[in-house]
Amino acid sequence: MMSNPPPSVAGKYGVKHLALSLEKHKRYKRLADRTAKLNLVDRLDIPAREGRSFQVSTGSVLRITCHQGPQVGDMIVFNSQKMEERFWSARTRVSHGGRLSEGDRLWSTPPSTRPMMTIIADTLSKRQNPKGTKPHDLLFCRCDSRHYEINFGDANLPNCQSNLAAAIAPHGLNEADVHDPLNLFMSTGMNEDGRPYYLPSVSQKGDYIEFVTEINCLVAISACPGGSSGVA
Repeated sequence: MMSNPPPSVAGKYGVKHLALSLEKHKRYKRLADRTAKLNLVDRLDIPAREGRSFQVSTGSVLRITCHQGPQVGDMIVFNSQKMEERFWSARTRVSHGGRLSEGDRLWSTPPSTRPMMTIIADTLSKRQNPKGTKPHDLLFCRCDSRHYEINFGDANLPNCQSNLAAAIAPHGLNEADVHDPLNLFMSTGMNEDGRPYYLPSVSQKGDYIEFVTEINCLVAISACPGGSSGVA
């Protein structure tokens, strides 16, 4: 039994503290409009069914592209200077919804609870999506070997958990550090029973999503080897 009612500000927290201010939105829009003129600092190609990691400094623009066709990428993010701080999928989902797009931010875990990245461009934002789905998913978890063993009797299938664990291992992290991802380009929805579902990604060759980094980040991405991409 509660002795005191919860503070009234709690119901307003998402709007009051987490929304992108109009001035910042304008600044990010200007940045998105000129990314074609920025100097390319580095490029990394992630092979099909594999994972890779890389570091991105504060204030950089990170573009993730489907350079061959439809492909889902499971992305996890850490503070590269303090690895205990990492992407908080649940807070981001509560703040912005179960699918992300331009203006949404990737929030970090407590005690910092701050933006790690902000989405400034998304070529899928105006794309027609089938049956109420939207891209860039926060509803689904990553695929893993134990799931495949339980459901299909094969623990040796390629999976995002193992890909991401291998990608972050050189940075002193291990399998337990792999957290819930942002599933880039994955098209998902909710059915009438409140259960999530996915359809083949509507992404095409050349589609991309762009982020501006708010802190120094270690990023790992798995080119999902499962069926969520629509193609292998």
